[in-house]
Amino acid sequence: MEKNQLSKLIGEKLKLLRSERNLSLDKLARVTGVSKPMLGQIERGESNPTVSTLWKIAKGMNVSFTAFLEEDKPTVTVVDRRTIEPITEEEEAFKVYPLFLKSFDKPFELFSVQLEAGSSHLSEPHTKGVEEYIIVEQGTLTLFINEERYLLNRGQAIHFVADYGHHRYVNELKEICTFSMLIYYPLSTN
Repeated sequence: MEKNQLSKLIGEKLKLLRSERNLSLDKLARVTGVSKPMLGQIERGESNPTVSTLWKIAKGMNVSFTAFLEEDKPTVTVVDRRTIEPITEEEEAFKVYPLFLKSFDKPFELFSVQLEAGSSHLSEPHTKGVEEYIIVEQGTLTLFINEERYLLNRGQAIHFVADYGHHRYVNELKEICTFSMLIYYPLSTN
């Protein structure tokens, strides 16, 4: 990437991140220690910031250094679960299909999960503040959260804080259970 293209990319990303956080140039200057005129020049692509300047901005905005260097992501992404290689456990009775992975700007990841008939999977507690959201798409899921039992049928959903104890997914029936799982990570673990 040429120097002018890099300056333009950094400027566009800075402007986008600042806009997403509803920060004025004045406020951004205060939290980063970089002058308002310099920030304006960077946003307009008129100045190529030094590594130390970019680090100051990244630290002040609480983003990674590479947040300013990432290419634009498509506005629409289509995923076909049939083309994804699942992550498996319990001799392939528990299959996790990663649909959308967590990135620096998204505090969640989304999976499609298949639990074979008559099988179960035990999950250890997650890190502090992590939450799970589950929607049953097919079959019936029995979920134990710290040994409290929840029975979820197709179309039902559950949310729980997943950091305080074990949770176990169980399919007690004779058909596959499929569910969507969104895992939310608090901003402090991004």
